[in-house]
Amino acid sequence: MKEERTFEISEHTTSYLLDIPLLSPREMLGRIQKSGYVGQEKSQKAVALMAYRHVNRLKKIYLEKIPSHLLPKKDNYLLIGPTGCGKTYLVELLFQHILKLPTVIIDITSYSETGYVGQDAVSMLTRLVYAAQRDTEIAAMGIVCIDEFDKLSSGKNNAVFSGAGTTKDVGGMGVQQELLKMLEGATIDVPIHLSHSSYSERLPLSTHNIAFLACGAFSGFKRLVQASQNPIGFGGNSHSTEVAVSYTREDVDKVSYFESYGLMPELVGRFSRIVPFEALSAPQLRKILTQFTLKRYQKELALESVELKVSGTVLDHIVDEALKRETGARALPYALTEHLEDALFELYSRKKKPQTIKLGMKKGEIVWELK
Repeated sequence: MKEERTFEISEHTTSYLLDIPLLSPREMLGRIQKSGYVGQEKSQKAVALMAYRHVNRLKKIYLEKIPSHLLPKKDNYLLIGPTGCGKTYLVELLFQHILKLPTVIIDITSYSETGYVGQDAVSMLTRLVYAAQRDTEIAAMGIVCIDEFDKLSSGKNNAVFSGAGTTKDVGGMGVQQELLKMLEGATIDVPIHLSHSSYSERLPLSTHNIAFLACGAFSGFKRLVQASQNPIGFGGNSHSTEVAVSYTREDVDKVSYFESYGLMPELVGRFSRIVPFEALSAPQLRKILTQFTLKRYQKELALESVELKVSGTVLDHIVDEALKRETGARALPYALTEHLEDALFELYSRKKKPQTIKLGMKKGEIVWELK
């Protein structure tokens, strides 16, 4: 039977797998939070548990030689939530930096069905092989994170949202079909070079133990769910702006919603868990602003022997502006840079550098001062 597969690995790969720490989910959670990840406590727990089960399953199959058909199948997770809420960053932080598994973050918008302009979807596995230093045995234990997954929605997508015309009608359905066998588990001939050539040399790679995580903002999805739940008299707001929304378990439980959005039910069914993410709150954005965004600017200026001082009222104003942009943590550098531009232009134009840049509030406006 297909499920009764045995997986043999070399001594080199055995040593590699032995070196991967089997951290408990709580230990992973601690490391995520120690790294400064903000918010999404429930989602953090869900992904940490998935990561633990992935590593534990690999060790059981490859090191303890337990037949794979006696264990649950590998997990694939779909992470859905507004832009800038930390979906992709959580995957990168946990799998790539903490567990140090071969991990690739793929922007699916650059892929298309074979024969059309764009990269063949199979080539995302080529990137995974590269991440594993071209070792296919190690790549076969890795992680593929498919970012912008919602952009695969086909032309049947009825959701009305900003940029709806950018979805890949030509390749979307074809790529979805190609992803089906990868997510389910198959041995696939993978190009060993990153090119568009159909004649590139290929090597077989098993995806039976590769975990796939897909991330998407699914703009317009919430409105689609609401329309399905309240079909009478809902059309009045069908064109309203909707970006920074939060999702509940009830929102993402029905495959029919995703089918209406333009995704194949079979593809959605390949995900063992759909994890909803929330829009970041003002306190969470302020924490990210002070601990990361601002500190990076302060570090840049410290290298020029200049101190950057920003008042608390300015920080609150920047957070308010970020909330209005509805792009989560991504809005913070935009808002801060906008208010620093003139001061930095003046600073870097002077031969004699001032010692301090101050940002403060005056009559409801952010003002700067060089001293």
